Amino acid sequence: MNKKTVRFVTPILATTLVLASLGPAVSVYADETNQNNVESNVSNVDVLTDADILAAGQYISFNTDSGQFVIDDSIMSAFSSEKVKLVEEYVNLTNNQINESKTDLSVVVSAVDPSGQESRLNSSGLLKSAGVNSITYHWNYARIKIKAGSLKTALAVGFTIGTVYAPARIIQLACGLAGLSTTSIKNGVWFDYNYLTGVLCGNAGKQ
Repeated sequence: MNKKTVRFVTPILATTLVLASLGPAVSVYADETNQNNVESNVSNVDVLTDADILAAGQYISFNTDSGQFVIDDSIMSAFSSEKVKLVEEYVNLTNNQINESKTDLSVVVSAVDPSGQESRLNSSGLLKSAGVNSITYHWNYARIKIKAGSLKTALAVGFTIGTVYAPARIIQLACGLAGLSTTSIKNGVWFDYNYLTGVLCGNAGKQ
């Protein structure tokens, strides 16, 4: 199949496109040990364009009963079979990550559908706040929150939450976007991370 693919970043912002152009500075991979232990369940997949991502979101919802993202069959009328297969691969990979992450009661795990509706996925006694490490799954990326007490170590060796690993370089870039000092840590950080392709999505802020 001869097709031209473009790395996607969501949400679509000017800063996102700049970050995507940085290549190796943004697309950073975990060290071999962390790749084997954490990323072994995330297969290499082709990427969708930004336009594909926006359009596909209209056909994706989150089923609170099953705790899984689902795709409406009507997507077949809007996309080619090849692109539908790609969307299915993305959703399946995210659902697998959700299944493995929600058993970790040391962090808060939730999911947000394209309409913005959020669902809590695990029974952790922790509150979803600035002082708690948490991960919120969207169908094609995740929002990760790292509290101040965990940030120093994360900046040095990366951060594993649930079964998602964010390399140290990604966290350093997120802190830069958020305007956070990496030498005198007083706040936590949040950032949007496409763990499927190893790309920082261009959104980050202070907790």
